[in-house]
Amino acid sequence: MTGILRTVLLAALAAASKPVVAAGQDTSTASLIRRIEILERATADLDRRVGALEAVIKSAPSQGQPIPASTKWRELANWRRLREGMQMDEVRALLGEPDRIEGGPITFWYWVDANAHIYASVDFESGGVSGWTEPRRAQ
Repeated sequence: MTGILRTVLLAALAAASKPVVAAGQDTSTASLIRRIEILERATADLDRRVGALEAVIKSAPSQGQPIPASTKWRELANWRRLREGMQMDEVRALLGEPDRIEGGPITFWYWVDANAHIYASVDFESGGVSGWTEPRRAQ
């Protein structure tokens, strides 16, 4: 009995130590070289793309740079085009980036020219315009 058990164990060990290749897999040298070439091309492509992204980041870093002030908010004609319910991106396109934003149940956007003592604001409720104050001199 132990002889049979030893034979079965040796057969199982021999079978487990054989490398298993799935159907359709080619382990030839030509196949391995082809796979290496594909990987090298993919790596070169990734290196090129990362280099292009790094060049963009180095040439125009955006963090910490002030957003250029727009003067569109000073034109009354733009304020007269405001409508209740307009979305924030529509207001931003019409008046430019606000100088200050205060969030909460009602969000307030403010535009200020401290030198000329002019200010204006837009109020948003549920993401849409609910009211505004056209540019005027501070009193």
